[in-house]
Amino acid sequence: MGKKSTRRGSLSVWHRSRAARLVPRLRSWSGPKGLSGIVGYKVGMTDVLIVDDSDSPTKGQEVVRPVTIVEVPPIFIYAVNALRPTLDGLKQFTQVTAPNAPKEARRAITAAKKPKTTFETIEKESTFELRLIAITQPSKISLKKTPEIVEIPLNGTQAEQLEIAKSLLGKEVNASDVFKQGDYTDVIAVTTGKGWQGLVKRYGVALNPHKATAHRRKGGTLGGETQARVFFSVPRPGQMGYHRRTDFNKRILKIANDKLPPFPHYGEVKGAYFMLDGSIPGPTKRLIRMRHASDSHQAKVPNILSVQVQTV
Repeated sequence: MGKKSTRRGSLSVWHRSRAARLVPRLRSWSGPKGLSGIVGYKVGMTDVLIVDDSDSPTKGQEVVRPVTIVEVPPIFIYAVNALRPTLDGLKQFTQVTAPNAPKEARRAITAAKKPKTTFETIEKESTFELRLIAITQPSKISLKKTPEIVEIPLNGTQAEQLEIAKSLLGKEVNASDVFKQGDYTDVIAVTTGKGWQGLVKRYGVALNPHKATAHRRKGGTLGGETQARVFFSVPRPGQMGYHRRTDFNKRILKIANDKLPPFPHYGEVKGAYFMLDGSIPGPTKRLIRMRHASDSHQAKVPNILSVQVQTV
């Protein structure tokens, strides 16, 4: 019996299926009272010179860190969805809509002819949960005209959720109203799609010897015949990329609105932006969802010395 090789592919990102939608949904959330997160658009990556304030061996020294720029135009709160618990889970029982939806919203949603702007039905309910329907505004940063529709849950008690929903309906919310510099965030996005790929590129298996078979990239055995099936752990061709992925605990190094040099394949950053420590999923211009980090971290304002941006 031959030597057993190491397994191919990480189980932490299983299953490698194509994402169902380009706008990912939140499966869990937490954080302080208010919105559970915000949305933005990926600009690109660059380097910053920063004073290391972690508990690493380079603490207090000047280090170069890779960062990702995410442009975050203000979102418009179009509606409030009210859900109540049933035997089949949470079900929506009413929706309160704003009468002043932006003009670009017609490209993505059909606005209500008679907007319902009162919260009387919600106030009569004993147990409920509120979620905001937000409309992105990429036209404000000259990215594109068609917005995305996202659902953003609210954190807090029922009374706090109702108070926040009343204050935000029909208004714009900036990213600085949800996050502060030094906070940690979880990033949810759809990765770069690479289409249908073979097992050599998809899993990194070795090529077959050129004299052993007519196919060098076909892979080896599919397993024993007594199982009468192919195990999921056997590398097989399939979809590569365009997966929904979550990156945890990304530190927001900077929240600013200053001018940056143009980025390759994106152009100028015209609005407010986040500077996140490290890399995040997705290609340039991909919609990025950011929520409050599920793990507790102490927010510390970093000391950024300089930013290096590669111009187009």
